[in-house]
Amino acid sequence: MTYLAQGHPIENGVGSEPHTFEGAQLMKFSARILYLGLSLIVIAHSSAYAQQANGRDAGQTFPPVEQASFHQVVFANDDFAVLNNRYPPGGNSGFHTHYRDIFYVAIQAAPQSGQRPGQQLTEAPITPAGAAGYNAIGGEPRTHRIVNSDTGPSQFIVIEMRRAAPRGDEVSSRESAPEYVQIIDNERVRAWRLILAPGQSAPSISQGGNGVRVVVRGGLLTTTTPGVLDQTFALRAGEFAVQAGRSIRALRNSGAETIELVELELK
Repeated sequence: MTYLAQGHPIENGVGSEPHTFEGAQLMKFSARILYLGLSLIVIAHSSAYAQQANGRDAGQTFPPVEQASFHQVVFANDDFAVLNNRYPPGGNSGFHTHYRDIFYVAIQAAPQSGQRPGQQLTEAPITPAGAAGYNAIGGEPRTHRIVNSDTGPSQFIVIEMRRAAPRGDEVSSRESAPEYVQIIDNERVRAWRLILAPGQSAPSISQGGNGVRVVVRGGLLTTTTPGVLDQTFALRAGEFAVQAGRSIRALRNSGAETIELVELELK
């Protein structure tokens, strides 16, 4: 342990007279005691501040990811929750804890830094728009915070798995529609990326498990479903749609802009 001020020992050995203080000596000793006390207070407050900044106060608990700043739950059911994580320049989520696996899609990119409790704030690699990934939390909750840079906003659509375990739903392969490029396949989800240039179509697929579509680049998308009239949607980046299992659809880009989608199905 380090002290900013250290007192001198007071001799009172065997056979020596008790040491007493009078006048100037008493004032000097009192000043030393006061200085030592103030120094210890400064150390204690500095330590408490550092622990608070690093998120490691004794017994401290952190809110779940759904309650973190700039994390908005926009949909939730028994299968999954969808969060719209939109950070302004300089936005700080604060420390929060993940208890469930998540799938994410980057919509808007900006430099960010991350921090685990008790560790230093560390700059993270930039996640480009359109990047998608899966974070398996497992049995160990994960606590961290995200700090966005001052250069611009960032946005992620995060899908939190709410099922305690995979249900065993059979998901589609989409092999007959090569426009869908498989990007993730694990014990819980299978996901694809679909990019359609203006006028381009993707043939009909039959979806297996329940799932979600996330729009990375928007435009006019026409959906063809057996037995109903074609339906056109004006999509914007960052939007999402819940897609029921066992649905059939073909897609066509009926606008003038390239459309990019990420779709996943739950197992």
